[in-house]
Amino acid sequence: MEFSQDWIKLLGRLDRQVSSGRPSPDTAALSELMTSYQVPGVSIAVGHVDGRVWAAGYGVTGGESSTPVTADTAFAACSISKHVAAFGALLLVQNGVLNLDTDIDEYLTSWHLRDRAGRQPRVTVRQLLAHTAGLSDTWYRGYAAGRAPSLRQVLEGSGSTTTPPVRSTLLPGSRFRYSGSHYSVLQQLMVDATATPFEELMRTLVLQPLAMDDSSFDQQVPHQRPPQLVARGHHGGGTGIPGGWRVQPEAAAAGLWSTPTDLLRLDLEIARAVAGESKLLDRDLATEMWTPQIPGGSYGLGTEVDDRAGRRRFGHTGQNVGYTCFSYVWPDSGIAVAAMTNSEDGWELLAIIRATADRRYATRIAAAPLGDMTGRYLLHDGYPIDIAVTDGQLTFSAAAQQPVVLLAEPDGRYLHPGLDLEVRFLPTHDQACVLELWQEGVTQTARPATEQPESPSIHP
Repeated sequence: MEFSQDWIKLLGRLDRQVSSGRPSPDTAALSELMTSYQVPGVSIAVGHVDGRVWAAGYGVTGGESSTPVTADTAFAACSISKHVAAFGALLLVQNGVLNLDTDIDEYLTSWHLRDRAGRQPRVTVRQLLAHTAGLSDTWYRGYAAGRAPSLRQVLEGSGSTTTPPVRSTLLPGSRFRYSGSHYSVLQQLMVDATATPFEELMRTLVLQPLAMDDSSFDQQVPHQRPPQLVARGHHGGGTGIPGGWRVQPEAAAAGLWSTPTDLLRLDLEIARAVAGESKLLDRDLATEMWTPQIPGGSYGLGTEVDDRAGRRRFGHTGQNVGYTCFSYVWPDSGIAVAAMTNSEDGWELLAIIRATADRRYATRIAAAPLGDMTGRYLLHDGYPIDIAVTDGQLTFSAAAQQPVVLLAEPDGRYLHPGLDLEVRFLPTHDQACVLELWQEGVTQTARPATEQPESPSIHP
């Protein structure tokens, strides 16, 4: 199939600078990058909404009986667990069990959220899914086998728990704060609302219907699978995790075990749902899932969203102790890509793979006439950016810096040749253009100098 050959070729000659958006002669094969970053094993899958899938494993599982990674090797899915759990929660909404905008205390029976003064805030299911409930800032590092607390103890901060109790610490709905604590509360809520253990609920609600046969939220699964089909986690530098992996009682936040092929099944199903073609999730809820819940933000309901012109994608990334991963779908191309590593040092490698997919599958948009983009734009505090056309090329000058020629990409982006900076020109309702700058994951908007800036607003 076409994309299988594409990816075999791409992985043999990856552009090491592609994550900066700039083509480069600095290339290396995946195997070379794995050695350079000390990543023992990588598994990759590419799928299409029509059902075609290509998957392959590279490197080794790690541990004393280290074996080659295959497409069937299970890895910790880390925070992609949130993405899968959110899909399950939305199915409960669709089935009338939950309501997105209902106070979570109407569903919780075994534990109740409080702020530091003991008061009970009003928090909704939507806010948990969107990380806007303002709960404790927590990253769950997992536990050695036999030492893990219960989920209730995690919420209370009791027993062998190594994290503080989950509390309301910010105004609910006022801002985005990414934290696993939101999904621990969601997990308890789903259990209380259905009177079903979480791993069983997710198996019947999501994993089985999507044929995610190599996936489970059961923390015993790594012990139950054949040893050669489980990737052992590694710290930076290649040091193995004692015991091979950590136990995550916070399953909805970080406890899924899966393969890239299974993760594709979920994201491709969401893409079908957005198009109104899913047999599981209706279109309206799927659209909510990948709509930023804070204006100008990049997180929907359990979903990371990049909806900049020319790079429409959604999915999730993840990192646990010993593992890193991502799973994204480019809905306009109908393609999803997932990759998982058994190393905390896998981020750089994954960034290169993800950016390679971006370059290949990002939406192609028609370029506006150069003359429509010229003029002065103002960023914060009147910071000026001047766009001009010189000898038929678009030039960029910011705050009295020397003008440089912008490099045009086929997807509508323009690249600054000396900086890791992307520039886009986006039309507004009156056909004028605003200038969008993107640097290190942060997007800023500069408006024409003749236009009054809008007042900032934040909504829950």
